[in-house]
Amino acid sequence: MGEIFQDAPPIFVHELVLEQILTYSEQDVSRERGGFLLGGFHEDRRTYVEVRHFLPAHETRSRAASLTFTHATWSQLNQQVESSYPEEVVVGWHHTHPNFGVFLSAYDLFIHRNFFSEPWQIAMVVDPQRQELGFFQWRRGEVADCGFVCVWEDEPRTG
Repeated sequence: MGEIFQDAPPIFVHELVLEQILTYSEQDVSRERGGFLLGGFHEDRRTYVEVRHFLPAHETRSRAASLTFTHATWSQLNQQVESSYPEEVVVGWHHTHPNFGVFLSAYDLFIHRNFFSEPWQIAMVVDPQRQELGFFQWRRGEVADCGFVCVWEDEPRTG
């Protein structure tokens, strides 16, 4: 969905993870919600990013038009990754913009530039009221919107 650029790693998202993110995003449309995208970045013919898991962010400060990850948010994320997903890395983050559309605000860009600065790290924005979503990635040193590939699974995964 959307445009895949040759100068940036393509993003592959497992369909069950996409469904989890969308369900989580729709649970509260009165304020922003967020979470973390787990998976890996791999080298085949070219580098690509694979999103295999989603962890909702806890201990956040959230309002209608803002979301703040606290020290407790980062601590819980690190604990969850270490205990439940030790083979995975945080490939990016997710947050909602209820009825504001899909874009990265100046504050969102600050978060991405300072906490998701690896060239393969991504951001996902969901507007659950407008039923829109979009991905953003690093391209030529800037954060820009991009497409993604949904990986359809024949059989449900466990874990």
